[in-house]
Amino acid sequence: MSPYPLDPVAATGPLRLVLCAFPTEDSARSAADSAVGARLAACASRWPIDSTFWWKEKVERSAEVLVLFKTAPKHVGALFRHLSELHPYEVPEILEIDVPRVHEPYLRYVAATIDPHAPPLPWGGGRVRPTRRGSPKVRGAPRPARTRAPRRRR
Repeated sequence: MSPYPLDPVAATGPLRLVLCAFPTEDSARSAADSAVGARLAACASRWPIDSTFWWKEKVERSAEVLVLFKTAPKHVGALFRHLSELHPYEVPEILEIDVPRVHEPYLRYVAATIDPHAPPLPWGGGRVRPTRRGSPKVRGAPRPARTRAPRRRR
């Protein structure tokens, strides 16, 4: 059993990127098609890469295909399990990257693609929009008073 949980306890950003390296273009394409078809990811991008890694007491080099899956935080655990079940490697590289800020139309696309029957995002109606710190900002709400440090005496 892994010391790291597959499902994060507290998600911070509205989107996750999951990276996974595959040995061939065919295996990468099959994994991308499978994950997107199961609605575990909204889309997947593939790139050929040249990897150097430590394996079984020596340095190895291999041509691989890196797949970048775009998904919602609640689907990361299922996507990890899906990729680990179909991956040909003994120890597959499956990584999660939290994305704290996302262009709103793209986020709506991801949410609608993965969960077509889910309610709309809370800021999708235009009245409430996320701020840089993640808390919603309601238009027309009073701003808190500014605080200033006391003047310094010389």
